This record gives sequence, C-alpha cells and structure tokens, in this order.
Amino acid sequence: MKQFFCLGTYTEPILFGTGEVFQGKGKGVSICSFEDGKIETLTTLPVRNPSFVAIDEEQRKIYAVNEMKEYGGAFGGGLTQIGYEPDGTMQIEADFNTAGTDPCHVEIAPNGAFVSVANFASGAVTIFPRDAQGDLQADKTIFQHEGSSVHPIRQKGPHAHSSLFAPDCRLMFVPDLGMDKVVAYRYDGASVCVDEDATITVERGCGPRYGEFAPNGKDFYLINEIGSRVMHYRYSAGKMTLCEETSTLPYGFTGENICSDLHITADGKFLYASNRGHDSITAYHILEDGSLAWIECQPSGGKTPRNFALDRTGRYLLAENQDSDNITVFAIGEDGRLTKQESYAFGSPVCIRFFKKTAF
Repeated sequence: MKQFFCLGTYTEPILFGTGEVFQGKGKGVSICSFEDGKIETLTTLPVRNPSFVAIDEEQRKIYAVNEMKEYGGAFGGGLTQIGYEPDGTMQIEADFNTAGTDPCHVEIAPNGAFVSVANFASGAVTIFPRDAQGDLQADKTIFQHEGSSVHPIRQKGPHAHSSLFAPDCRLMFVPDLGMDKVVAYRYDGASVCVDEDATITVERGCGPRYGEFAPNGKDFYLINEIGSRVMHYRYSAGKMTLCEETSTLPYGFTGENICSDLHITADGKFLYASNRGHDSITAYHILEDGSLAWIECQPSGGKTPRNFALDRTGRYLLAENQDSDNITVFAIGEDGRLTKQESYAFGSPVCIRFFKKTAF
C-alpha cells in the first residue's frame, strides 16, 4: 500500500527555549511517498523554517508555520498557505505574520472555520479564519497567555505548544509548557474564547507539550516535556480527571532528557512517546481501563527525535531525528514492540503528517 506524507524541516538558525542555537539544514516542505517501509521524496518547496504542517485534503491546502522571531520585517513568526496539485507540485499561495514568536504547531479546527497556531516563545495562540475554499483570512485573533512556573530557565513565562481538539464538543486544549497548564478554549464557527472551567493545571515543573485523545474518546494522554512523563486523564463532556502518570524513561536513567511527541495507534492498543536526550521511543500497552503498561524503550535511530508519526496501516513508526538529520523507520510488531528497518537522510526533519486519502 503506497502512502504519502508531508514533511516539515528547519531550514535556518533558530534559538530554542533551551538556550541552544540550532542550525537548520532542511530544504523546506516536501511531499514523500512511503511503501513497505521505503521513503522517496516526490517534490520539495522552499519555505522558511516550516517546523509543523497541517493538511486540508478537500481543498488541497497545506498550512506550514514559519518558526521564527521576526517574519516579513515584523515581530512574530509566520504561517504559509501552500496549494498542491494532483501530481504533488506545490506553490505558496499566501503568508501571514502570526504576531507571536516561534510558532511551532498548527491545526485545523474540526468545523473547518479556522486554524489555530501555537506560538511557543511568546506564549500566544493565533486564530486565523478560513473561507469555504480553505483560504486563510488576515483578520486574526490573538490570545496572549500570562503566567509562569518553577523551572528557572524553561518556565519564566508562557510557552503555548500545540492545539488539540476534543472529539465530542467544541473545545480546544492548548498545553502551555511555561505555565504548567492546558488552557481550554470554546469555539463557535471561527469565534474563540477562553474556558477557565475546562482548563487543566498540572504539577508544577512538568511542562505540558502535546496530547492525544484515544479512539474511544474517553481517555486523554498528555506528554510533559520537562517532567519526562505521560499523564492519563479520563475525559467526559469537556472535563478531565487525572488517573495516573508514568515515566517515559527506563528505571535508573539519570541523564538529561526532555520529551517531545506522543501518538496512539488507530486501534487504541498502543501508545508511543519520544525522548530527547535519552534519544528513544517508549512503547506502552493501553489496558482496558486506559492505564498504561510499559512494553519497552527503543533507541530512536538517531539524535533528538523531535517528532514521529504512525503510518495509516499501523505497521510502521517513522522517527524524525532532528539533530542527526535522518528519519528512522521502525516496524511495529503485534505486541507493540519496535524493530528498526531503514534510516533515510533528511536535513533537520521535525514534522511528518500523513495524507489520509490523497494519492499522487
């Protein structure tokens, strides 16, 4: 089964929240094919620091953040709207300043009315309305988070990291690493407002980054970058109840580590989480009550697995090793264990999003 994905990369230097200046080596946004564990690049479009992408297959649009502190000569990063043709040819259609620095995540609302951008460095969320053709509108709305937490370097101020949509109602959750909160928003059409009652506060110093709802819609899993742990919440009608938390690291590890990504297989059986520092992917079995049982911790096949993706068949995991410039393909066994297959050279790979229906 031939599948296709969109790849985002770092293309130029960027100052990270850790204090590191990273030298991006990527080429922009690429469309790649994936079949039987093999990756081939079809097309590439030069885009500045497109570190995360979202895809609208109905309107043939790709939205890519430009993770920068100044874009178009003004404060803030960018958001680039890309159109693509049936043969995979891409073209930039429009770009916008997000009015927040280092946008690192973009997602399309389930109702299609807007996209939400999380601006990490400034801790703001930017909402861009969309028209019926999927074109972004310039009349954006900005929500500036306010707050801090206990880590003396990483949590001096807010750091919005992603936008996550509830499966059963018009709620959006934004993990904020700097505030130790998951800020909730309600939306109606393209109108968005903060919902304090649904906002979650996590243990101080954890640094929430990203999360996913299980296919059953009842369990939510949150990965914490600073605390190197996954939190399991029971979810019902917009409310979260913490059930458990578990480390992403093997017993006895004492080195430096920060977590990055988390994904659940489509059948709801397994959850995977990535470690940067330990440079590994941890696998868990999801039990009937939603709790997590440790399976293994497998080296990521490179350095700094910023993100990873599960293919549509559930047979493969693709780990993007940002600092070693490679994507490592793993086969997923029936027991959830990972077996390394191939490694492919890509400059500073940091985001993979699979197309669900499109073939090129």
